[in-house]
Amino acid sequence: MNVRRARLLLHVIRLSLRAPRDRSTRWERYWAETDEVLWDAQDPAEAAHYTALLARHADPALPIVDLGCGSGLVTRALGDRVVGVDIAPAAVARAGAGDFRVGDITDPALGRALHAELGDCTVFLRGVLHILDPAARRRVAETAAALVGRRGSVLIAETDFPGPLLGYLESLGAGPHGIPRPLARALETGIPRPRPFGDAELADAFPPTRWERVVVDHSATIAAVPMRAAGVREQIPGHLAVLRPVTGAAQQTHSPTP
Repeated sequence: MNVRRARLLLHVIRLSLRAPRDRSTRWERYWAETDEVLWDAQDPAEAAHYTALLARHADPALPIVDLGCGSGLVTRALGDRVVGVDIAPAAVARAGAGDFRVGDITDPALGRALHAELGDCTVFLRGVLHILDPAARRRVAETAAALVGRRGSVLIAETDFPGPLLGYLESLGAGPHGIPRPLARALETGIPRPRPFGDAELADAFPPTRWERVVVDHSATIAAVPMRAAGVREQIPGHLAVLRPVTGAAQQTHSPTP
């Protein structure tokens, strides 16, 4: 490890030591105490891309459920009939007016309960799966499966940085002299660190025997708030997919659609 990265690592360790020991409180603390949320970039082009994909590939008659909605900034851009769900009450409180609810998206019972209320839905996932372990991702996929029923679809947009954590931090402006405040807040509150999320991770959570690949985009980017002097939104390499349930999924296989 070179000197620059060694110094950056010291910054990471120092910030990480501030994280609450009780992991169950970390998301609530993050949302309650963070002014500039890393992924709340309010990028009109990114939001327009999502709405265009939904218009092209989702049933417009169905409500949209944003799993892991956070502050609801992206949720509001998706349509008029949107329900946002997040684990942190502080995030839901920040979302304000609208149909935002506290819930555990890794519990498939949530999907079944919402489906009983709303019927078949379109599911939106942005910046959620890449911070979960494989088992939790599979549980979120079961929640999504319960929600989509037979007519729904799933739009997934996740970061997929091709490298280790220090490289990820460097790509967003961190270095030996310090770490931009939005990144520092994520480290010192102890929220989960990003993991790769590409084709392999998608297949593990949403196997092609159960989910048709309608769109897969390896060139997608996910916007983050500006972290350098120029004040330009950061663009993180991402992985985007639109999926639909395969009819008779337990018995069939389906090749991904390019």
